[in-house]
Amino acid sequence: MVSFPLPAKLLKRIAEIPGERDSIVLCPDFEMGTWRYRQLAEHLFDWLPDVALRPKEREAFLFEPSKTLARSCRRLFDTDDPSKRGEVGEILLHAACRQEFGTAPFVARLFYKMRTNDSVTSVDVVHVLMNEEGQLELWLGEAKLYDDVQAARYKALASVEPLWSPDFLTEMKALIGPKIDEHAPYERELAWLFEEETSLDQIIKRIVVPICIAADFDATKLSSERSKEYLSSVTDELNAAKKYFAERIPAEVNFVVIFIPLDCKGKLESAVNRRVQSFL
Repeated sequence: MVSFPLPAKLLKRIAEIPGERDSIVLCPDFEMGTWRYRQLAEHLFDWLPDVALRPKEREAFLFEPSKTLARSCRRLFDTDDPSKRGEVGEILLHAACRQEFGTAPFVARLFYKMRTNDSVTSVDVVHVLMNEEGQLELWLGEAKLYDDVQAARYKALASVEPLWSPDFLTEMKALIGPKIDEHAPYERELAWLFEEETSLDQIIKRIVVPICIAADFDATKLSSERSKEYLSSVTDELNAAKKYFAERIPAEVNFVVIFIPLDCKGKLESAVNRRVQSFL
C-alpha cells in the first residue's frame, strides 16, 4: 500500500496553552493586509482524500486526481443543501489533529457517520494515537464552524457530552469495531479494544476529546497582520475556551481545545462551496 505524506502546513500554531496535550490556536496567517481565507479554502481540498477515503481508495489519486477529489466531495459534503458547509469544520479538525498531534484515522468517515440510532451523532473525527507512555489513545472529536465564538462553545459542549456515556460507547463499539480497516495503525490493539468482551473502562481511560472552535473573531476582522495585539487577543480567547470546557467536562475526561479564529465564516464557506460544486 502506498504511504501518503501529509499536505504541507498552511495553518500555523500561533498560540498555545502548554500541557500534557497543548490547547492551540491555528491561523492561515495574513497576506497583503488580508486574512488568507482563499488560501485556506484551497488547502482544505489537499486534505479531502485523507478525510473522506479509505487508504486503498486514496491510491487512485496518483493516476486519477480529479476523479479522486470528486469522489471525496460526494463522500464528505452535503450535496442536497450546499448553503450548509459544516463539513469545513470537520476538515479543519481532522487536519489539526493530524498535523499538530500526530493522530491517524483508523476507520473511514463513511462508516462512523452511518449509525444505527441517534445516540451516535457527536463524532467528527475518529483517530488513534500511541502516546509517549506506550498507551493507545482514542481521539473522538467535535468541530463547530460558527459566526459567534460563544455559540460555538455552547454547541460544542452539547455535542461532546455523550462521548463518555455508557450508551454512546456501547453503540460506538458495535458500529465501529467491525469496520476497522485491516491496514489501520495499531490494528491488533484496536481489535482487542473494540471486542465485545473488553470492558468499556478500557475505552474510557483512552479517550481524548479534541474540540475545534472555528468561529468569526473580531480581532481577526480588525487585523491586517499577526501583531502582538492580535496574538494577545487570540491567546485570551483560547484561555477562556479552555476554562469554559474545564468547568463543564468531567475531570477524568481528557480534552484539547483547537481555536481557529476566522474573519468571516461565510467567505470561507463560499470559497469552499465554489470548489465543491466544480467537482460534483
